[in-house]
Amino acid sequence: MHLRLFLIHIWVACIGGAVVIAGLAMGHVNAATFIWGAIIGLALGVPAALLNWVYLRPNRSRQIGWTWPIARKIQAAARQHPSTRQS
Repeated sequence: MHLRLFLIHIWVACIGGAVVIAGLAMGHVNAATFIWGAIIGLALGVPAALLNWVYLRPNRSRQIGWTWPIARKIQAAARQHPSTRQS
């Protein structure tokens, strides 16, 4: 639970911050820049964080019944990754 919340906050803040920085760098200095940063941060950050959590905790995500097709691909890749194999 704590890892999921931490990942969501980090992903949303990073993506939202990048959008705001890009908007300000292009000269859009107004409230809409920050609103778009928040919207895009939430829209892209939450799914990215949850998929990252599935990659980090494949057994736990399977226990709670997360069966997204993309999550299954990530779990399969995590099982075959060389650093996760035991010799």
